[in-house]
Amino acid sequence: MVSNSFWLFILLVSFIPISAWAESRDISTLFTLRDSITEGKGFLRNWFDSETPPCSWSGITCIGHNVVAIDLSSVPLYAPFPLCIGAFQSLVRLNFSGCGFSGELPEALGNLQNLQYLDLSNNELTGPIPISLYNLKMLKEMVLDYNSLSGQLSPAIAQLQHLTKLSISMNSISGSLPPDLGSLKNLELLDIKMNTFNGSIPATFGNLSCLLHFDASQNNLTGSIFPGITSLTNLLTLDLSSNSFEGTIPREIGQLENLELLILGKNDLTGRIPQEIGSLKQLKLLHLEECQFTGKIPWSISGLSSLTELDISDNNFDAELPSSMGELGNLTQLIAKNAGLSGNMPKELGNCKKLTVINLSFNALIGPIPEEFADLEAIVSFFVEGNKLSGRVPDWIQKWKNARSIRLGQNKFSGPLPVLPLQHLLSFAAESNLLSGSIPSHICQANSLHSLLLHHNNLTGTIDEAFKGCTNLTELNLLDNHIHGEVPGYLAELPLVTLELSQNKFAGMLPAELWESKTLLEISLSNNEITGPIPESIGKLSVLQRLHIDNNLLEGPIPQSVGDLRNLTNLSLRGNRLSGIIPLALFNCRKLATLDLSYNNLTGNIPSAISHLTLLDSLILSSNQLSGSIPAEICVGFENEAHPDSEFLQHHGLLDLSYNQLTGQIPTSIKNCAMVMVLNLQGNLLNGTIPVELGELTNLTSINLSFNEFVGPMLPWSGPLVQLQGLILSNNHLDGSIPAKIGQILPKIAVLDLSSNALTGTLPQSLLCNNYLNHLDVSNNHLSGHIQFSCPDGKEYSSTLLFFNSSSNHFSGSLDESISNFTQLSTLDIHNNSLTGRLPSALSDLSSLNYLDLSSNNLYGAIPCGICNIFGLSFANFSGNYIDMYSLADCAAGGICSTNGTDHKALHPYHRVRRAITICAFTFVIIIVLVLLAVYLRRKLVRSRPLAFESASKAKATVEPTSTDELLGKKSREPLSINLATFEHALLRVTADDILKATENFSKVHIIGDGGFGTVYKAALPEGRRVAIKRLHGGHQFQGDREFLAEMETIGKVKHPNLVPLLGYCVCGDERFLIYEYMENGSLEMWLRNRADALEALGWPDRLKICLGSARGLAFLHHGFVPHIIHRDMKSSNILLDENFEPRVSDFGLARIISACETHVSTDIAGTFGYIPPEYGLTMKSTTKGDVYSFGVVMLELLTGRPPTGQEEVQGGGNLVGWVRWMIARGKQNELFDPCLPVSSVWREQMARVLAIARDCTADEPFKRPTMLEVVKGLKMTHGMECGPLVVTVSRDM
Repeated sequence: MVSNSFWLFILLVSFIPISAWAESRDISTLFTLRDSITEGKGFLRNWFDSETPPCSWSGITCIGHNVVAIDLSSVPLYAPFPLCIGAFQSLVRLNFSGCGFSGELPEALGNLQNLQYLDLSNNELTGPIPISLYNLKMLKEMVLDYNSLSGQLSPAIAQLQHLTKLSISMNSISGSLPPDLGSLKNLELLDIKMNTFNGSIPATFGNLSCLLHFDASQNNLTGSIFPGITSLTNLLTLDLSSNSFEGTIPREIGQLENLELLILGKNDLTGRIPQEIGSLKQLKLLHLEECQFTGKIPWSISGLSSLTELDISDNNFDAELPSSMGELGNLTQLIAKNAGLSGNMPKELGNCKKLTVINLSFNALIGPIPEEFADLEAIVSFFVEGNKLSGRVPDWIQKWKNARSIRLGQNKFSGPLPVLPLQHLLSFAAESNLLSGSIPSHICQANSLHSLLLHHNNLTGTIDEAFKGCTNLTELNLLDNHIHGEVPGYLAELPLVTLELSQNKFAGMLPAELWESKTLLEISLSNNEITGPIPESIGKLSVLQRLHIDNNLLEGPIPQSVGDLRNLTNLSLRGNRLSGIIPLALFNCRKLATLDLSYNNLTGNIPSAISHLTLLDSLILSSNQLSGSIPAEICVGFENEAHPDSEFLQHHGLLDLSYNQLTGQIPTSIKNCAMVMVLNLQGNLLNGTIPVELGELTNLTSINLSFNEFVGPMLPWSGPLVQLQGLILSNNHLDGSIPAKIGQILPKIAVLDLSSNALTGTLPQSLLCNNYLNHLDVSNNHLSGHIQFSCPDGKEYSSTLLFFNSSSNHFSGSLDESISNFTQLSTLDIHNNSLTGRLPSALSDLSSLNYLDLSSNNLYGAIPCGICNIFGLSFANFSGNYIDMYSLADCAAGGICSTNGTDHKALHPYHRVRRAITICAFTFVIIIVLVLLAVYLRRKLVRSRPLAFESASKAKATVEPTSTDELLGKKSREPLSINLATFEHALLRVTADDILKATENFSKVHIIGDGGFGTVYKAALPEGRRVAIKRLHGGHQFQGDREFLAEMETIGKVKHPNLVPLLGYCVCGDERFLIYEYMENGSLEMWLRNRADALEALGWPDRLKICLGSARGLAFLHHGFVPHIIHRDMKSSNILLDENFEPRVSDFGLARIISACETHVSTDIAGTFGYIPPEYGLTMKSTTKGDVYSFGVVMLELLTGRPPTGQEEVQGGGNLVGWVRWMIARGKQNELFDPCLPVSSVWREQMARVLAIARDCTADEPFKRPTMLEVVKGLKMTHGMECGPLVVTVSRDM
């Protein structure tokens, strides 16, 4: 008995210290944990309260003396991950989500053998997942989302047999998916989205019989949809979007009867949608967009009785929408834009009474809008633009009481407009139709309308009463209709920001009331019949930024009050009857960047006060009666690089004073015009020599000094002008010779016109061998010697020359066979020289020739028969030679070789003289008639639109220069600076064969990007140049080759250091290729997300440089290019980095070009989730303010290092903008910055300033957002660290 009592005593005594030791261990570790997270003292106050026991601290749960749960979710601790955490061996639950922990996960986590729930999401954790973590065999949930974890997923994960939830999305985990994942029989949720997994999905995944949710989107997965998918019969949601899956959707998909969400979009899936998909009775959301599906949409789709959202956009279907869709009674959204649909819209859709969104834009739908659609009273957004719909805009549209945005543009709707008494309607667009009649007087009966776009129709009548009820209208576009009457003054009472009334028949005087508006920023009244003077009251509209009243009948002087428009950046009064002098008050408009007063009757001198316009970037005063000398101050606005926070045209650096009566010499101060790119002084009375100072203007791309009285040498400088592509010096008195080294002085010359001067000497052999030259005119000079068509040293050469005129000189010698090198020649004119010898047979090799004149020489022999076979040769003249007129009889050819087609008679000198006299007399009469006709038509000509000189059918899959057709086809006095792509770099000449070879038949090894518009391939062209070739997806429908080529030529003019330039394009059948500069360092997104060395490469100075540079590029698209461009998909992946990490905004060329005003509706809504502004959900309207929002998100990415989306479990709504707002609202501003960036007081101040700008950019209301000009200005201040608070103002209320 004693013995038993003794051992009991010993046992009790020994137990006390063991229990106390256990208590002491967890408590002690809690104190260690507290000491490592002192940053959270303000949020974990009771942790630092000596009166509170550790087990009562916030987020701590104990059982007895053991810590079993730690939950510090969303507490901003911003510290290295605590190493002591592995000591809590009783821990069952650990939640550190959103704490801002950084560094690698410790192997000591493997000590937590009782752990069942682990959530470390939304931190800044790096490195691989520790192997020891796979030893936690009790683990049920592992959530590691939204970190920067890397490495691969280990096969050891198979040890976690109790795991029900595995979420590792939004990291940088790579490699293939381990087949061992398939052994996790209890797994219910598997989320691996937004990593870089590659390879195929293992077939073993079919063993995950308990799986409910599987998300593998936004990876690099390939292969077909894994065959074992049909075993996942419990699956509720499946998202495999944004990968590279191929093949078809397996028919067995119909066996997943519990499926509620199926997202397979943005893959390379092909074939038809299987009929079996109709078996998914529980399916609520089906996304199959941006694939390559073909054929018909299955009728069985009617079986999806629970479906609420269907997106089949951007595919290649070739069928109608099935009428069985009318059985989808729960459908709320039908999105099928650019899907290849044809036929009529099924009337049965009218049975889908819950539909709120219908988007069938950019298909080939025909017929009227079905009457049955009148019953769709829940409609909020209805988009059918870009089809072939016809009939009237139905009156029953008034039943859509919930409609907010209706877009009917680019169809064939006819008849009158209905009244729109819709209480919630914000936007109505019916542009580019056949609408007629007058605009209803009560079109804004419900007065909610903000935007009304009716341009390019046949509307008539007046607007005297039409818009009086539009009390919320901010944008009105009636461009290109037949509306007449006066511009009503009541428009000033509306909150209009943009007013576009150009190309109508408005007459009368400008109303004085119009200038009383408090909101109008942009007014365009061009191409009307407005008369009278510009009213003095114009100065009252002080907020006005753009004013275009081109091509009207305005007369009288420019009023002094125009000087009160202090915010004016763009003023164009071109093509009127304005007279008098240029008022000095105009130069008070210090923000002017573009000033166009051309084609008027202005007199007097160019005032020296022009020096006040220090932001001036385009000055066009051509075709007036200005006199006097060119002021020395003309270059003040061109001295510095164009300000990205100012306005400028695509031809920025344009100085055009042509066709005036200016006298004297070009001032030597011209050397200060450092940023001038296009200099046009033609058609004046300027004299003296060409100043040597022109050779200092290294940015010049075009010089036109023709039709003046210059004397002396043609090139007084010897240094190279490497950018110069056009030099026109014709019709002067220049003498001397063409420099032998002209090829070195003008290495990239494309157009050279030296005609009608007094030049002597020979034609340098190297000139004809210039790689860039395509237009050479040296006619009417005193040049002599041989014309050398061969190149120095006998090197092989394929010329790019299109036009060659050396007529009326003293050239001698024969034409040799080397002329065959000039296979692209379309015009060859060497008449009136002293050429001798036989005609070379090589003339037959000039297959592109359409004009040939060798008349009035001393040539003899027979005409080569091959000339008869040149398709397109429309003129050939061999007269005045000793050509055998019967030599063509043996050719048995007609057409150009017949006696009616070619004058090849051998004329003797007497006959030559008589013919010359006859021709001169006839020519003189024609000239007189043409001059009189030109005077009569001059006003009409300036009002006409530019002509297209070459049809798209002639493109023949070859990339042609943007300016050649215009330069060869246009000989008018219209200055080259307005409607021509003057001397831009010739776009690359690339054939489809070149592209196939460069990409190895579009091999996947060359793919460097894939997006909604197309696939991008890295390639090397035949000459070795590295480029990026974008192959546009076949699903995109183009209106036609002509429209496509015209748009590409417009885009080709966009030049800015922070934009990726279009180098060329190619059209081959239905294929479209775009050729861009190759950017060495890929995209900003890649460096922020996936590059291992991103932390070293993208420190804060680099990020700020990227932010400012890309802002400059976007500002140029919004404000510096006419027509303005809305990007529509601004995001970090569309900011590319060159070898010096200079940013270039890309994909802007695929945004729809809009005209005149920045808030015009684009023809399609693009965008990427996380970047799309909130208003798009209501208006479905792309605006520059939408771009500003998207750019604000990019700024937040640079500041925080976080992606824009994928934060569903994070405060603030699951996106970056919401999270930043949530952090700032709780005073955590300094804690949201990327912890990877070293702390520096200067850098943190800059980051705070950038954050302030980003917050303005991401305001919910568009009118609260700054313009990109204001953004650039703020970022420039930040970069310079100017003192004082940063204020980015929004210059108006809208």
